[in-house]
Amino acid sequence: MYVAVLREGRSVRYELRRTVPRTGGLGFETLADLGPDPGRVVHFGRFGISYAESLLERLAHLDLDMDALDEAFGPFAPAGFMDRASRGGAWQRTVPTRAQEDAIRLLHPFDRRRMAYLRSGEVNLSRIDEISPKLFLRLLGKSRDELEQLFLRMERSLSGDEARHYVHASLNLQRHFANLTARTMPEAQDQKQLDEAFMHEFCRLHDDAAFGFGLPGGVHAYLRRYACLHFDFYFATAGGFERIFQDFMNDFRRHRPRPKPVAPERVRELFGMGMSEIRSMTRREFARVFRKKAMSMHPDKGGDHDAFVELLETYKCIVASKPE
Repeated sequence: MYVAVLREGRSVRYELRRTVPRTGGLGFETLADLGPDPGRVVHFGRFGISYAESLLERLAHLDLDMDALDEAFGPFAPAGFMDRASRGGAWQRTVPTRAQEDAIRLLHPFDRRRMAYLRSGEVNLSRIDEISPKLFLRLLGKSRDELEQLFLRMERSLSGDEARHYVHASLNLQRHFANLTARTMPEAQDQKQLDEAFMHEFCRLHDDAAFGFGLPGGVHAYLRRYACLHFDFYFATAGGFERIFQDFMNDFRRHRPRPKPVAPERVRELFGMGMSEIRSMTRREFARVFRKKAMSMHPDKGGDHDAFVELLETYKCIVASKPE
């Protein structure tokens, strides 16, 4: 169950909906029209959440789970509100079952990449299959309409500087470019080619019947916001190197396979020192060496894009094996 936000021109209207099984997949049904203000039917009080009698009467014949109803209206709760029933609950470990893992693998790649970017901020999602399945549990059992309403809420946290990177990662535009920098530096690519890649992926997604299943009017109303994010926003011009460096550093926060060993002679060519000397350094000391080399090899300083990416990848492989 969820509250759908429907924009009609300059006005906004809300509906209470739930996902239901349809022949061939999942669809949705409207349970109640909440009008322009869902606050008129829900009250977040000292002792919990209460609802207008008119709404409860409308839902009485459905035998709904009140916890599910509370969760649907949760996004509209004031800051700091906590339902008394949810206080002090015991922590439970979340381990996806085999059936859930299989269902996650069947999720649409566009949904998985959107969730991965919104939760991690990583532009390079070429290794998305290595991400823990727990990240995608929220996407299971939801119709296309409920999924899009979920992403609408999550995308509110995006800043203007992130808009283009989000679209680039979500639509996997990097696959249209042969150079490695397309994975982490979409701003360095030719703008005309980026626009062509976007239109190709946008049209392909728009015509994907499996993706738009269960939406009577098609997916256009939901997809057009990505055209706005791509064409109405620009890549950030400042702090490019710092963003790339942080992206690679944040990449260490999640599990990934043991890195392949780097050829010692190539390490010496890139960093100007051998592996024995690097092993004697702490992570912080080696990071200083990396930053100095990265600044001199950065494309903005006249360096080669591919060589710069190789430096970053080599740094990641080496530092992963160093103790904290």
